[in-house]
Formats: sequence, structure tokens, C-alpha cells
Amino acid sequence: MKVYIARHGQTDWNIQHRAQGRTDVPLNETGRAQAKTLHDNIKDIQFTAVYASPLKRAAETAQIATDDKYSILYDNRLMERSFGDFEGKEINNWIQATGYDIGDLRLNTDIGNIEPVKSVLARTKAFLDDLRSKYGDDDVILVVAHGQVSRGLHHNLVGYTDDTDWWSVKYGNAEVREYRL
Repeated sequence: MKVYIARHGQTDWNIQHRAQGRTDVPLNETGRAQAKTLHDNIKDIQFTAVYASPLKRAAETAQIATDDKYSILYDNRLMERSFGDFEGKEINNWIQATGYDIGDLRLNTDIGNIEPVKSVLARTKAFLDDLRSKYGDDDVILVVAHGQVSRGLHHNLVGYTDDTDWWSVKYGNAEVREYRL
């Protein structure tokens, strides 16, 4: 099956470099325009199903991008990684802010109540496993999520080890990529 993974459009907190995590921040006008551009990029694709994070920024991106032509399936496993005590704070460098690399796959810590990266990988793997069990080779799925969740989906789709650079893949706002599952 083909899986298209898109990140939500821009929010004010994206501009301010604030850690959003599970905080339910809406799209701004630029984010809505980006979602319309995403719509233009995928409008000719017929999706079997559309999944999205229930957080406003991803849900609205999915609605705009699909022009409300699909019943969107909201899945909590697609919610952004929790940044715990750091949500709402301006973060330009996670190592300086937390004292460790929150993307280190070898660590399984929740310092500052940040969701461990291994947890993000586990829940995105479970989501992909569910897609495998529900859909066939000819199906086409759209997933609208968040930066950290998109990384988790990507690494589960292409493979990773404990030495994989978590930060090696970055999705821009309303960027979409195609994968084979």
C-alpha cells in the first residue's frame, strides 16, 4: 500500500519556536494557506482512508487538504510527542534546554516529563501495524500528523537502529511524502 505522510500547517508557536507537543494550538493563516497548497499537491490522489491526529493543527490541515471529501479517522497514536514540562517554552536547542538529546534512541528517559523517543517509535509502529492488518497492497492512505510523529513513522517505514539519527529527517509545515508499506 501507499502511505502519504503529511505534517500539519504552521502555527504561531512554530514561528516562536515554542514546544507544542500535546498543547492544542490551532493553525494560523499561513498554516491554512499551506494546507490549501497541500490540497493542490494531493487533489488527484484517491485515498482509501485518511487518518489524522485529533489535535486542532493536524485535524484542520487534514480537513483543508482533503476538502472535506473524506471522513477523517482520528487516532490518538498520531498525537504529537509530549514535551511535558517544556510545552509552551521557547526551545532553540533541546540539549541546552534539557541537558540531553531528546532524540537519542538509546535513551528511555522521561526527564522533564518528555515522552521518550522509544515510546513515539512504539506507538507509530503499532499504528502502521494496524494499517497493514486493515488494508491491502492497492490501498492508498493519507496520514496527517506532527513533526515528531512523522519522524517516528518515517523511521519505522525505512528502518532504524539505536544509532539512527532521529533528527536526520525533517518535515516542513504541510509537507507530504510518499512511502510504500
